Amino acid sequence: MSDRKPTTAQQEPAAEHAPDPHNPPPPAAAAQARSATVVALVALACCIGLAVAAYFTWTQLQQLHGQQAGFGARLDDTIGPLRASVQEVSHQAQLQRQRAETRMQQLSDEQQSLGHRVSVLSALLARSEQGWGLSEVEYLLRIANQRLLLQTDVKTAKLALLSADARLRELADPHYFDVREQIAAELEALEAVPTVDTDGIYASLQAWQKRIDELQVAGTDYRPADASGAAQAQTRAATDWTEVPALIWASLTELFRLREHEQPIEPMLPPERGYFLRENLRLQLASAQLALLREAPGPYRGALETARGWVTAHFASDSADAAALVAQLEELAALNIRPELPDISASLRVLRQQMQLSQQQTGLPPGPEAPAADPSASPADPESPEAATP
Repeated sequence: MSDRKPTTAQQEPAAEHAPDPHNPPPPAAAAQARSATVVALVALACCIGLAVAAYFTWTQLQQLHGQQAGFGARLDDTIGPLRASVQEVSHQAQLQRQRAETRMQQLSDEQQSLGHRVSVLSALLARSEQGWGLSEVEYLLRIANQRLLLQTDVKTAKLALLSADARLRELADPHYFDVREQIAAELEALEAVPTVDTDGIYASLQAWQKRIDELQVAGTDYRPADASGAAQAQTRAATDWTEVPALIWASLTELFRLREHEQPIEPMLPPERGYFLRENLRLQLASAQLALLREAPGPYRGALETARGWVTAHFASDSADAAALVAQLEELAALNIRPELPDISASLRVLRQQMQLSQQQTGLPPGPEAPAADPSASPADPESPEAATP
């Protein structure tokens, strides 16, 4: 019974709040009920709109995905043949390049073989003529070296080099182009060598040998006092007493001589010694001429310096001829009668190397398998056995 009591108690308040059909609720409660209904309807409409919008959006996305998938498939269908075509073209281009490289290698081998055969045939057909021409070129180059080194004859060396170059130009063999390059460089080096006027120097020294007798030896110009002037002074002093002081002064100056003791006193040379002095001076000038012809710079300058010292010491310094001779000797001594000469042996060395290499190549059998057709055996390699100097 105790359990039923609460249930009754709970039912009583509910009975109190239950609407009474006979008593309608107040207007405020009805308005609140309508507002809640409107809000619920609006929320329901929004939910329905969102659901419709979501469904529409999902439908559009599905359509876009479907279109994209179809477009990708169509694009793959379109690019597939193009990609295959590009790969085929690339493959064909690679094959063509390989064929071209193979053909170029074959042409290179054929060209080397043909060049070797042409060289052998040319050597066999024109061996005697070319051999004589190359021997002549070698002789001319050897003459040029001998004339330049042994006799310092620059002019003859130039002529020999020019003749050798003209002979090689007539032969028209491309194998000897390096020799012509060396000859051109050696000609330029010879052009830079200063020219010595040997004939002019020799003629100048010869002319001064003939004029040595005109030089005045120092101390041989003795001039005695003028006796007529002193007699006139005595006669005039005897007639005119105002000139007595001058006469006395002149007499005193004749009694005394003033000399400079700071310099050594040079004795007066007798006439016979002047002759030997001139002859020794001629011998010095002749020695300078001989040294000039031998192209010996040391003896040449030594003879000229000795001659200049003798002229300065033993001939009158106030003489114009002596001063001119001293100036001429100084000018001639300053000349370089033997300038530095270049080395022109490179052309002869290259010629002999090429001649030996041509002889070795001529003895090889023709054909592409010949060792001479190997590009590694270059004639320009100085370390190869074929390029050794004979």
